Amino acid sequence: MIRQFSLSEKIGFLIGAIAFSLLLIVSLFTNLNILILLPIGILIFCYFLFDIRFLFYTLIFSLPVSVNLAEFGLLNLDFPDEILMILSVLFGILFAIQNRHYIDFKKIVQNPLIIIILISFGWTLITVIFSENPLLSLKYFLKKIWFIIPFIFLALLLLKEHRSIIISYQLLIIPTIILCAAVLIRFSAVGFSFDKVHDPIQPFFTNHVVFGAMTACIVPLAVGGLFLSRTLSVQWLFSLFGLVIILFAVYFSYSRAAWMSVLFAGGAFILIRFRVMHYAMLVFYAIVLTFIFWLSQHNKFLDFKPKFEKTIMHESLEDHIMATIQGTDISSAERYYRWIAAVKMSADRPLVGVGPNNFYDYYKAYSVTSFKTWVSRNFEKSTTHNYFLFMLVEQGYPAMLLYGLLMVYIFYYGQKVYQRCNQKFDRIVILSSLCMLAAFFINNFFSELVESDKIGSLFYLGIAIMVSIDLHQKPKIPKSGY
Repeated sequence: MIRQFSLSEKIGFLIGAIAFSLLLIVSLFTNLNILILLPIGILIFCYFLFDIRFLFYTLIFSLPVSVNLAEFGLLNLDFPDEILMILSVLFGILFAIQNRHYIDFKKIVQNPLIIIILISFGWTLITVIFSENPLLSLKYFLKKIWFIIPFIFLALLLLKEHRSIIISYQLLIIPTIILCAAVLIRFSAVGFSFDKVHDPIQPFFTNHVVFGAMTACIVPLAVGGLFLSRTLSVQWLFSLFGLVIILFAVYFSYSRAAWMSVLFAGGAFILIRFRVMHYAMLVFYAIVLTFIFWLSQHNKFLDFKPKFEKTIMHESLEDHIMATIQGTDISSAERYYRWIAAVKMSADRPLVGVGPNNFYDYYKAYSVTSFKTWVSRNFEKSTTHNYFLFMLVEQGYPAMLLYGLLMVYIFYYGQKVYQRCNQKFDRIVILSSLCMLAAFFINNFFSELVESDKIGSLFYLGIAIMVSIDLHQKPKIPKSGY
């Protein structure tokens, strides 16, 4: 029996046809061909409204392949993922209101990890109020909203079942593998030359650091996918192929932080299994603080000032590594320059900082001239190259301490959830997520990536998956005494 369209559906089709025809005519007379795509956009928008999972999955798929429109002389906006993130905020709120009787909000907000994230978010709002430039800080705050709602709260509501986690993983890993393969092919055309690493990753990554950080964070997830596949099955072979491609991408990113983060994630795997990863994080903090204290004694840090004429960008990987060891690498020297400025800045506004998004406008007045390099003009307007100092300068000591606490508690909490899980799938997902967060921690230690669309999304998703599995796992059945 052929289904007959209702009157409302016929009217809807008629209105849609008229709208499309009008847009077509306008586009022909104005050369605005983009208008033809508007009806398709409206159709997709309506589909998102009726099935929020489609919106979430589309967002996950878009993360690796999104581009920054500023590269094309347009808005400083990541497309399409940032648009989808904003839509996820709107539809996520509507979805939560519509399903408020079925969602245990109390259980979610009582989770310790969520509590720390919410406190940090609240503190960010306070620093926006006291910011030196509230408008710039407000932009940062809004961006924080469309990271936290889609990748924490919406993910918690949608990633309840194994199937949804698998689909999300596949939608993330497949475009990542294809993109890495494409980058490697393009890079091979210039002989994988160290000084030509920038062009092959365009326009999907702003620089080789972001490319290296994302691929390094994906490595533990790819390893997890390999262990979840049946040995020598099609899925297993594809996972192995994908892992090899991604590892090559990490190496040829020529990012030292990315290389270190993969090794750190491997070490974290062992420490997590022995439930001591949170202690290792505390030891790491203690070593860093001891080193900072030692440098501050009698201005010891001045002994490490770079030699302006020898601190250069090297064209070969061997020279780059040797310069790193000798302290004559330009990127390392520039980090010292900004770290010192950041520490001096924090002394003036230790509680609330200068405000989110304000480091660039104020740090040069606090810099030490003897640490200046030829790239200190900073035309790209980059920031501290260390997330702890980034939080300290822009949002004060409370923000820095909250981030430090969050990273320690992530591993403490994750280890407990890992031990409680009684299903192989859950245990592998938790372990992969924790190792991914370990890789993220190292990359973020030398950059500011929490608000980066490709890296920050993975950070929040890793947290959300752990909390979701903890909230929805079946209780472990105690072993019989017989």
